[in-house]
Amino acid sequence: MTTSDFMPIERFYALKSTFERIWGKDTYLDLKHCSDLKVWKKYCERTLRVTEMAAAETVRIADDEWHKGLSEIIQHGISGVKAAKSFDDLFQYFAAAYTEISFHQMGFMPSVHLATRSQLRKGTWCLDRYRSVQYVQNADQKAHLAQRLQGRKNQADPDGA
Repeated sequence: MTTSDFMPIERFYALKSTFERIWGKDTYLDLKHCSDLKVWKKYCERTLRVTEMAAAETVRIADDEWHKGLSEIIQHGISGVKAAKSFDDLFQYFAAAYTEISFHQMGFMPSVHLATRSQLRKGTWCLDRYRSVQYVQNADQKAHLAQRLQGRKNQADPDGA
């Protein structure tokens, strides 16, 4: 696909919508019919970078190895995004980075590539070998969540019925 080709709005809609939620309405408008790989690369790289920044500001209790591992995953993803020569390349690098980030967040990236088969069954996917993830809420966070949930309820039922 060249930069002069028209891209239908349906193409990559889910990712456009996700980028809009992260970066604002102007982002969706930038990408709405965009077939310019450079523009898409910009948003993919930017999203990876902000993930690292958000983790540094949000994950308060973690060992240095966790942060170092996250940074390595993100830097590898950014390298892939920058090297991408097609939309297929771009999205495969972007998706792979976030898959690894997800597993890293839970404990560690499983590595069963030498096994004949990995099983999708309870008890075989506990990823707390090196660390455990704990989600906690303080009183302010609970209040913010309650306020958000109440806002959703009011939007779903504006008459309060």
